[in-house]
Amino acid sequence: MIKNIAIFGASSFIGLPVTKALLEAGYAIHVLSTDVDRETTLLPEGVQISEGNWMYHHDLKRFLKGIDAVYCSLSVDLNEEPDGFHAETDGLREILNACLECGIKRIAYMSSILQYNQVENDSTWWVFRVKKDAVNYVRDSGMPFTIFYPSTFMEVFESTYRKGKTIRLFGKSAFPIYFISVKDYAHVVVQSFKSLGTQDCEYFVQGRDCYKMQDAAKIYIKNHGSEKLHLKIQPMWLVKFRSLFNNKWKFIYELSKALNDNNEQFVSDDTWNDFGKPASTLSEYAKKS
Repeated sequence: MIKNIAIFGASSFIGLPVTKALLEAGYAIHVLSTDVDRETTLLPEGVQISEGNWMYHHDLKRFLKGIDAVYCSLSVDLNEEPDGFHAETDGLREILNACLECGIKRIAYMSSILQYNQVENDSTWWVFRVKKDAVNYVRDSGMPFTIFYPSTFMEVFESTYRKGKTIRLFGKSAFPIYFISVKDYAHVVVQSFKSLGTQDCEYFVQGRDCYKMQDAAKIYIKNHGSEKLHLKIQPMWLVKFRSLFNNKWKFIYELSKALNDNNEQFVSDDTWNDFGKPASTLSEYAKKS
């Protein structure tokens, strides 16, 4: 039976709602951090925070003693270089090795539908190769695993695309996206921990709403309470030009291009059958945000 869950990436904008949901579901949540004071201000009361560096094997083993399961919400930072250190592969390998030594019962990992849909070839963006490697590390770990492939989160309109009073998009999406709220995603994570035994599972997590990015932005703006927001769409040629001189804009260009060209199909039937349909719609989320 799983009682104690260690979370890596607990205070991120996606990790935090998952942390809260697992805590509210009655699990004991554990976090390892080099800055306990900072994590204390970010995480909800009740999370047990241990001091240490998760890149040090000794600290990891000490932290994971008595832990039943691990949930990883890792990502590639826009400042990372192709040949540099990647938390999502280099860090993940350290976590997996320590988990095996400590007898962890389950490893859960958040990937994405966008990554899953990428066809790997010589022109594949290096970030997607990193993410595909991470998925394979989890699959090959020898532990029971759960991998989640969420669609684009509704929260990106605040966390990524909002700048002041403007929702700023980069190009236009050619295909609709099944937007999911972080809250509904967190529900799937919680229910998976409650229901799974020793089997390996991979879940696609998509929402009820299906819109092209630019149409979704208009719905978000229309329903965003009393605050008046504006939509601005930057052409991709301009983003590509900026990418020639700045690594941040290169990251934005590659990610936006992949998202705009992603022909996302609905593949969440099994997830809905196991855990129910998502509760949130984009308009409802916008009214509450």
